[in-house]
Amino acid sequence: MEIPLQFITKYPKAFDENKKYPLVIYLHGAGSRGRDVSILETAAIMQYRDKCEAFPAIIIAPQCHADTWFDIFQDLLAFIEKQTQKDYIDENRIYLTGVSMGCYASWQVLMSKPELFAAAAILCGGGMYWNAGRLKNIPIYAYHGMLDEDVKVEESIKMVNAVNRSGGKASLTIFEDLEHNCWD
Repeated sequence: MEIPLQFITKYPKAFDENKKYPLVIYLHGAGSRGRDVSILETAAIMQYRDKCEAFPAIIIAPQCHADTWFDIFQDLLAFIEKQTQKDYIDENRIYLTGVSMGCYASWQVLMSKPELFAAAAILCGGGMYWNAGRLKNIPIYAYHGMLDEDVKVEESIKMVNAVNRSGGKASLTIFEDLEHNCWD
């Protein structure tokens, strides 16, 4: 039996369903798995959005109820596609971001549905670098802590280099003094 994804949605302060808005899909890391979707409220992107009065985008954050995003990957893809089809979503401004486990899933979502996304911000994760040619038309901004012992910085380096070797536009910012959590 398919278990539907729980999620939270944050709208711009003066949301008007008759207007078009950018959409940011946020995929959390392993520490936010489960069935208590309220934990996603503490994610750095949500805290930033709550402090920024003029945050112009809608943020949708699904919660992984399984061990990994890959265990429910087809459900995740279907969820993302459904969210992008809402009338108030600007289909030319759909962005993807993820941290740690959510970063691994983000790389795979991008490779599976590259036509959906305008850009991505990827934090501390890796992917199938041999398939990076699928990402050559998506600007990608990757970030990683040099002192990360959970996910080695080489994971991000491999992905960014592979995207760029394929003619893509990926950049990598390495935080020399940070460990795994480079997003807070």
